[in-house]
Amino acid sequence: MPSPDLPRTRALRANKLGALWAVVGRAMSDAMQAHSESSVAILLWLYHWAPVGVVELGRVVGLSQPACSRAVDKLMAEGLLLKAPSGGREVWLELSPEGRARAEELQAARLRACDRLLAALSPQERSTMADLLDKLLAAPVADRAYARHVCRFCDHGVCDGPACPVGCRATELEARQRSDGA
Repeated sequence: MPSPDLPRTRALRANKLGALWAVVGRAMSDAMQAHSESSVAILLWLYHWAPVGVVELGRVVGLSQPACSRAVDKLMAEGLLLKAPSGGREVWLELSPEGRARAEELQAARLRACDRLLAALSPQERSTMADLLDKLLAAPVADRAYARHVCRFCDHGVCDGPACPVGCRATELEARQRSDGA
């Protein structure tokens, strides 16, 4: 027989998940060092994947092309981005040396913020949490575009191939689509 407390249990779990979202969000926001979320995403994405065009960059960070162009203009004015040769009409972007250093600072600040949050857990609890995070992160992935958006803040030098549950799920879905279409 189901527990009569099931609605309360679900609501409490939802409350805790929402509170965790707020705690993690604040820690990440503090780590952004006065940059907007989209500016940080642009810097971190270009750190790993430059050169990238403005249209693709906008898709990854979740901005329209005009909004992405404005964010890029601001970062260029700060000396953090450079235009890269594209061979075509689209403008490609890469980090300036200052932008590269800023991206490294932002990634290090993100890591320190996560370390502070996870310090409350024992090594065993961190391991369990990592397994649960893999499941939670992979479950909603519907396609590669979604995966790229979710991973826009990731350190792709660490989280790649089999280490990335999001990318693995996107690859699995793509393979399934190819086999279904063949």
